[in-house]
Amino acid sequence: MNMMSELSSEALLQHLASIQLVVNEFGIVVDAQVSGPSSTLQPEDIVGHHLPDLVDPSSKETVQAKLEEARRTPGTPIRCDTSVEPRSGNAVPLLCWMCAEGEANDIRVAAIDLLPEASLRHQLLNAQHAMERDYWSKRRLEARYRRLLDMVSDGFIVVDDSSGRILEANPAASALLVAPGITLIGKPFPQGFGEDARYTLERLTREARSVTTTVDGMLANDDGLELNVAMIYLRQSGEGRLLIRLRDDSERDLNGAEFQSFFRDAPDGIVELNEQGIIVAANTAFLDMLGLASSELVEGRRADRWVGRSAVDLNIVLDHSKQEGSVRLYSTTLRTETESSIDIELSVSRIEKNNSTRIMLYVRDITRRITPDQSVDDHLPRSIEQITERVGRVPLKELVKESTDVIEALCIEAALKLTSGNRASAAELLGLSRQSLYTKLRRFDLGDAEVDSDSGLT
Repeated sequence: MNMMSELSSEALLQHLASIQLVVNEFGIVVDAQVSGPSSTLQPEDIVGHHLPDLVDPSSKETVQAKLEEARRTPGTPIRCDTSVEPRSGNAVPLLCWMCAEGEANDIRVAAIDLLPEASLRHQLLNAQHAMERDYWSKRRLEARYRRLLDMVSDGFIVVDDSSGRILEANPAASALLVAPGITLIGKPFPQGFGEDARYTLERLTREARSVTTTVDGMLANDDGLELNVAMIYLRQSGEGRLLIRLRDDSERDLNGAEFQSFFRDAPDGIVELNEQGIIVAANTAFLDMLGLASSELVEGRRADRWVGRSAVDLNIVLDHSKQEGSVRLYSTTLRTETESSIDIELSVSRIEKNNSTRIMLYVRDITRRITPDQSVDDHLPRSIEQITERVGRVPLKELVKESTDVIEALCIEAALKLTSGNRASAAELLGLSRQSLYTKLRRFDLGDAEVDSDSGLT
């Protein structure tokens, strides 16, 4: 019976313990059994080694002390938690129980491999850190989102489609619908609109649910203020949200309706820029000059893409208008989409609009009334005065080349005048061959370069 009990205890121990060791009186592991299939330790990694030398250096003295305590109290299990560091692998955390066998000096060690549990804890810790990072990232994103909503002048509202209650509302929305400082969050939508506007809002809501684009309409609030209401429907994770923008267009319509009509139908080109030279709006006449069909093709791009021979022209008029307030009749060119150039006069003014400065360019096509000698295109200037007038509109390198060409053409004309049109004598006077002179006459379009006027002279 006693033997059967020992066998049962042994079987139970093998089932519960992942590792069983037998340590002799010198602390040497003389036997090892590994029963856990997931254990990373193998008997050959342990047998024959001094047990305190296998454990973590920080717990070496503790293990030695526990072995001595187990020898002093045979039959009493002594707990010792440590980690084994075999030479063939990484450290393995163990939950150990040590017990001396009666009068024998050998000590039996039953250990549970905690590596799977430690790995699971590590994974849980990493998951917790990832969740915390996501949480703080969302908190920062939400803070930026709220600050942006607080900064904009338009009102923004987020409505839960199922309950019809307002989930988010910025201060501008409160000011437009009820009163500044009064919260809209948690209240049913709509707020601040009369019965007539409610029917329109219901129609806009139905339209927003059925399309993926923004729907909008003009509504009057309880104070009679005309508001542009734009609405879009958003579904996420089975929940519907209505994103609503409220904009006060009454002031803009009151003060700028007639101007907008003039801006659109003006016979000359009119372009609205911001202070960086970016096109905000352009009228039909300007688009016709460029050969474009829609203002969307120019909005958001710098005006020097089309205005001026280079970026120099636009920078000059912008800087001058900033200093003087306006610029009048600045001669330059307009580059079209067909790579051709149009001679234009450019006037500039600066206006204040929506608490920011806008620059208005007035572009007039002067191609029909400009003379060849006045052209700002690539024609050769006829005098040094005309060259100096082009400073600021043409790069210095081109000005130097044009100056050289003007001087050369003037010298050839003077030589022809001195020789009464005799090209051979003019070439000799200039120190050129007759062929070189004919080439330059063709280049500068001076007289008939193909006919030698003195060819009949003897």
